[in-house]
Amino acid sequence: MNQKQLEALIGMDAYKSKTAGIGGVIKQLPDDFIVEEITPDKKVLEVELASAVEERTDYSHRGEFTHCVLRKYNWDNMRAVKEISKRLGLSSKRIGFAGTKDKRAVTAQQISFYNVPVEDLMKINIKDITLRDFRYADDKIDLGDLWGNRFTITVRNIESGISQSEVEDRVKRISGELKYGFPNFFGEQRFGSVRPITHLVGKEILKGDFERAVMIYLSDVYEGESSESAEARKKLAETRDFKDALKNFPRNLGYELSMINYLVEHEGDYTGALKVLPKTLSMMFVHAYQGFIFNRALSKCINGGFYVERLPLVGYLTAPDELSAGILEVEGITQENFRVNYLNSLSSKGEVRDCFIPVHDFSTIEAGADELNTGKNKITIRFSLNKGCYATSLIRELMKN
Repeated sequence: MNQKQLEALIGMDAYKSKTAGIGGVIKQLPDDFIVEEITPDKKVLEVELASAVEERTDYSHRGEFTHCVLRKYNWDNMRAVKEISKRLGLSSKRIGFAGTKDKRAVTAQQISFYNVPVEDLMKINIKDITLRDFRYADDKIDLGDLWGNRFTITVRNIESGISQSEVEDRVKRISGELKYGFPNFFGEQRFGSVRPITHLVGKEILKGDFERAVMIYLSDVYEGESSESAEARKKLAETRDFKDALKNFPRNLGYELSMINYLVEHEGDYTGALKVLPKTLSMMFVHAYQGFIFNRALSKCINGGFYVERLPLVGYLTAPDELSAGILEVEGITQENFRVNYLNSLSSKGEVRDCFIPVHDFSTIEAGADELNTGKNKITIRFSLNKGCYATSLIRELMKN
């Protein structure tokens, strides 16, 4: 699946800027995509800061929570939390974080632990994961407890036919065209970068077809997966033999294995299989479908040449506008479907979302020859975005490929 096909699948089908893009690729290395969380008081959690442990002599009045910074390299957010909780021997429910971060990246973010002393956290030794800057607090870190994120992104493999000066000029012109905001699309991370299925699972959940939802999650195959994973999924789709799938699925597919194991023990209980997943993951299914409808509606607005300030993320308390209603009708989904029977925790009230978002502190850090791709150019840019916004939605305006 190429980038254009992927964007069509997730509803992104428009550009706001008119200047030709620079092309290229991102995330050729995890180091090419650096994400540094910005706390509510505007502090940037830099990825390269040295470790520091809070110095206290009196721990008798310490809070119930331990806060620290999680730095990870090429780790999925949920899998990193799962691995940390496994090493600590506790439920992942006792771990809180403000926002999920990209997998193929270097990231730094806040994370909290309930009733876990600093000493235990300092003993954790996981490759490409570091915990630092420990302190005790009275409150858990919850989703949304951040101002935003700072991104430092390198675009590589830019065609040599575009000179270094032209690359910089195009980036400058496009950033000027987006001065008053870029399209606030939900990026591919919301849907799955390798397997863009999250919204497809969500749609089946809303329709009440829990068996189809589970089978999409377990068995749909996409390019980019390992051959071992692809073969295991393909075989399960053909045989529906869950006992056999337990032997075939790679051990790193922990969520899939949990669901398969449940279905071995509870034949036909697909609703229960969905409940096996962590709530933070399962909630993403319906949220991703809401994001898909938003992306489709915003694309239609931009391509139609008319401006809209906000669009709904349709939910059982948030009615669709005329444009979103038309998309939902084609999809066969109603507003009432967002009340999910038998899986009430996945029901969504909905909300409204800004259609265009300003970029803060946009700058070019470096431009020049690409040392990884002979004869090609690269450019590194830095900018900050408010929470809930996707850097890839801005980068696609610069690249247009």
